[in-house]
Amino acid sequence: MKYGNLHLHSQYSDCNFTPEQLFLIGKSLGYRAMALTDHENDKGVRVLMDVAKKEGGMDVISGNEFYGMHEGVSLHLTALDYDMDNPAIRAFIDERVELECEETRKLVEYGKKIGVIEGFGWDEVVKYNPDGAWLCIDSVYKVYRTLKIDIPANLRVDVFRSDYAKSIKHAAPTAEQVIKLVRGAGGVIALAHPYKQTHFIPKLVEYGLNGVEVSHPGNLENTSYLAEEMAKEYNLYRCGGTDHTGPMSCCGGKHAKPAFHGVTEEEYYVLKERKLG
Repeated sequence: MKYGNLHLHSQYSDCNFTPEQLFLIGKSLGYRAMALTDHENDKGVRVLMDVAKKEGGMDVISGNEFYGMHEGVSLHLTALDYDMDNPAIRAFIDERVELECEETRKLVEYGKKIGVIEGFGWDEVVKYNPDGAWLCIDSVYKVYRTLKIDIPANLRVDVFRSDYAKSIKHAAPTAEQVIKLVRGAGGVIALAHPYKQTHFIPKLVEYGLNGVEVSHPGNLENTSYLAEEMAKEYNLYRCGGTDHTGPMSCCGGKHAKPAFHGVTEEEYYVLKERKLG
């Protein structure tokens, strides 16, 4: 069993568990440290921190999962233990949340227009999701479940993956921009689930990357080995977590398999105390 789970999602982005539920489940599984890494949003982190203070037994650090373009590839970058009050990162996160919500609002309205979404509108999406959440297709799914309406089989394909969806997609920042932003806020920024992406690490290190997810259910084949070798070579913090897989994911299907990834106690405190610099 790992000591810390440093890659998790909640209702504040694309998962169904609340931060409170994640805390209780994680603690019951034996984790002693946690980072909530919702997509481009850290609103739930403060909720999780408040629960940890009240309940005890769990160390919580700030977290986020950003998108960053590099050589035509959309990379996922996990930000850990950064200053949440840093003005630059606050402005950036607020902008990213607003962009995602505006895109999803347009898609809900488009879905209603073509007759795929029925029985509710954008007001209900806002109502049935946490205040300040990064609203996406999973937020729409929550409304269906709350109102006990069957989810249309063609919702994802005909609405959220439609040509219209592609036409209004907001651009992702570059990986270099994200890395420098997080480092400027004093955080660790890691390449997430780097399957077939470890070859990008040398260049990302030049930008300031200082971490890599060594333990993750998406690290297929020899990815964990390659990530570990990169961590040694470039003096990177070792990160990881269960993401959308296992008992902390609230997901079914292929994601429902057991997953207890994360970091060891030594790896966690090396990161938290910045022992690698």
